[in-house]
Amino acid sequence: MDINRKLEILKTYQSPMYLYDAGVIQKQYTKLKSSLPEQFEIFYSMKANPLLVICQYMKSLGSRIEVASEGELHIALAAGFPVKDIIFTSPGKTYDELAYAIDKEIYSINVESFAELEIIQEIAQRKSVKVNVSIRINPDCDVSGAGMKMSGVPTQFGIDYKELMKNINILLQAPNVNFIGIHVYMGTQVLDANNIISSMSDVFRMALDIQAKAGTELKFIDLGGGFGVPYFKCDQELDLYALKSGVNKIWGEYRDKFRNARVAVESGRFLVAESGQFLTKVLYCKTSKDRSFVVCDGGSNFHANSAFLGRHVRNNFPMSILGKENEPVFETTIVGPLCTPTDVIGQRVMLPETEPGDYLVVEKSGAYGLTNSPVMFLSHPQPTEILVLDNTAHVLREHGKKEDFIEKQKGLN
Repeated sequence: MDINRKLEILKTYQSPMYLYDAGVIQKQYTKLKSSLPEQFEIFYSMKANPLLVICQYMKSLGSRIEVASEGELHIALAAGFPVKDIIFTSPGKTYDELAYAIDKEIYSINVESFAELEIIQEIAQRKSVKVNVSIRINPDCDVSGAGMKMSGVPTQFGIDYKELMKNINILLQAPNVNFIGIHVYMGTQVLDANNIISSMSDVFRMALDIQAKAGTELKFIDLGGGFGVPYFKCDQELDLYALKSGVNKIWGEYRDKFRNARVAVESGRFLVAESGQFLTKVLYCKTSKDRSFVVCDGGSNFHANSAFLGRHVRNNFPMSILGKENEPVFETTIVGPLCTPTDVIGQRVMLPETEPGDYLVVEKSGAYGLTNSPVMFLSHPQPTEILVLDNTAHVLREHGKKEDFIEKQKGLN
């Protein structure tokens, strides 16, 4: 998308703004799909960006979907995903959420504890139905190179592998539960293809052991994902050629053993991160104790990821000043409008000479953006979100109004 098109959209709609390019989403989906064996299905992890139109576009590309709440399940159904292509994963599903998923007859509820399994059995028995479940496993091994490890360590996610193997009869003897498969998600933001390949190999080995122990053929094997994107200067792109070669080799070893199973991978960040830009208008430029600051109308309240909220070590997302990409640069710090020193979305970054009215562009903002941010802090109106498809701007979320914060609240009578 060229600069003139972006400026045109910015003149029509208010900043701050999230701008998504559907063409980039399609490119990322095609790249991942072509790097995997034909039988593998991609499930979009909608937590990365749960906007209805994004989900609808994923469906049009052929993706299935993975949800993590009743709200996400509602959006997935509204986006038109058939129930056979929906799985539900979360360590803290409520009774009502489980009942809702059971009523909708989705393909699989990925169970994270034996206590959750007991609740599913209770609900299913009350409704006189049989429910498909897969067991999320916390394996004995972990994956190196993950930006955030979610398995192989003490964690709230999944059932420890040894515990599952010891108590698998509890699963098999639940009369209203249909055990169809397993789910393993080792970690996120993995940029080394060999680590992903090794993880998939471990999952297939566990699947064979579980089949033997349970005496039943698995119908569903969710290999997880963790496909990373390079955010920072030291990051290397995920080698998709190496990924394809390694996964095809492993699948060649296990294809005959799981020929009747659905084999899935999950992806959110890889599919949508590259497609999004966060655009925020420069309000003020100032100097404090020999340091330069640029104050913008959107900050960590709308893009917590770029502010590295909750992280011990911070870095800077790639960013630029719209229309000034080739001008000389100087060191400055980019902040938002909030009354907190943590509202820093770019620390000591090199940018061109900036003035009020310019637009800061934060790249790779399509995943874990607005819905991953403390949007209610200081009650600023939420930003516009726009998807550009075939050069047409589709408004996904209009710029909020101050009155919305009052209308959605209840006062004293």
